[in-house]
This record gives sequence, structure tokens and C-alpha cells, in this order.
Amino acid sequence: MDVSKPFSAISSSVDTDVLVVLAGSTKPRSGRELARRAGRSNTGVQHVLDRIVEHGLVYREEVGRTFLYELNRDHLLAPVVEQMAGARIELIRRLREAIGAWRAQPIHASLFGSAARGDGDTSSDIDLLIVRPTGLAPDDVTWRGQLDALADSVRRWTGNNAGIAEVPDEEVSRLRSDRPPVVEEISKDAVDLAGEDTRKLLRRS
Repeated sequence: MDVSKPFSAISSSVDTDVLVVLAGSTKPRSGRELARRAGRSNTGVQHVLDRIVEHGLVYREEVGRTFLYELNRDHLLAPVVEQMAGARIELIRRLREAIGAWRAQPIHASLFGSAARGDGDTSSDIDLLIVRPTGLAPDDVTWRGQLDALADSVRRWTGNNAGIAEVPDEEVSRLRSDRPPVVEEISKDAVDLAGEDTRKLLRRS
């Protein structure tokens, strides 16, 4: 799944891009603004708006010389639109729930990379940083089972592979001092899922 454009799993048309923008908007927007946010032409977006207004999925209001558009959240199809537009938020919720139920809790878990930024595509891994507690062997049956189950779940939920970067707690200090590129990426974009806060983890003494 393209986490940044989940509608593309069903359709790659202008319609889906416009609906994603409308679902994420908290106020009415003009056709030009919708086109800019969707990265589509004004003409193409206007054709889409005319059609979905006719179906009642979108409200159109004339304000001065401008038409403003807003998703009709009472429409029968609105929950479907909102759910697909919120796929990334749902992924984060499921990851937190799954890791929160682990018997052996990590020192830290976070989502990073393209899925965290919202700019991935169907070939992108769902990148996860998992810090294993001190004293827990990497081949511990419970621990390894949790990681494998999480990877399987990510694949079922999204169609993407899970790229799990598993780090023992003892090595975190080395990552802080060496500062490889991935640490800078994680520090900037990570979404915390469990345990210690990412930025605190990477700067602690």
C-alpha cells in the first residue's frame, strides 16, 4: 500500500487525490486550493468536484465570486473516505496496540522513514526501530516470536514489508556517539510507538 496515498490501492484517478485532501480539511476550500494540495490541474479537479457535488458527497458554497467545497460528512460514503484518508493514523494506532500487548516490552519502539513522513509508495518498507532490553537474548523465543508476529501483521495490514531495525539497549550509546545517517533520520521523523521517547533516547547520557 502507498501509505501516503492509500486511495491508490483502489483507484489512481484525480478523484481519489481530491477526496483525500477534502477528508483532511477542517474548513471549506476553493477549487484552486484543492488542486494545489492534490498536485493536480485546476481543470481536472474542477471536473471531479462537479461530479461529486452532484452525488452529494461534497458541499459547494458560493462566497463572493468563489466556490468553496467541503466534504459532506453526513453522506453514507463519507466514513469510507475518511477511513482511507486516515490509513496512516490507523497504522500507527495498530502498531502501538500490537507492541503494547507484548509480554517482553521493548525499551523503545518507533516508526521512521517514509511511512513516518507519509511520502512512501507500494515498494517502501514500513521501517521500525525496536530497542531490545538489556539481558534479553536476541534469540529469546518470546522476543523473536513478537518481532515475527509484528512483521507478519504489518504485511497483512499494508501489503508492505516491515523493515525492523532491532538494536540491543547496550548499543544505543554507540549510535548516539557515531551518529550514522539513520540516527539523524530517526531523530527528525520518528513517530513514537512504545517505551522511551525517541529524542530522549538518542540524547541521553
